[in-house]
Amino acid sequence: MTKTTVQIGSFTVDDATLSSGDDQRVKNIVSIPCKSDPDLCLQLDGWDEQTGIPAFLDGKEHILFRQHYDHDNDAWIMRLE
Repeated sequence: MTKTTVQIGSFTVDDATLSSGDDQRVKNIVSIPCKSDPDLCLQLDGWDEQTGIPAFLDGKEHILFRQHYDHDNDAWIMRLE
């Protein structure tokens, strides 16, 4: 897991993590902790799994798709495309 900066619209999260190993189940998964920006977490809660969310990860443009909310870690798990 690698720390990354995620920018979605006017929201910036500096302590997101990116999984990018050989395991296809966890490859290209971004975890966005809700403690970093509670307002962003409320926004993500309102979107569905089919909605592509334009985002920048470390300055590179990507599309994120909501996977699920991780209750144990209070974070949104997003798929990176």
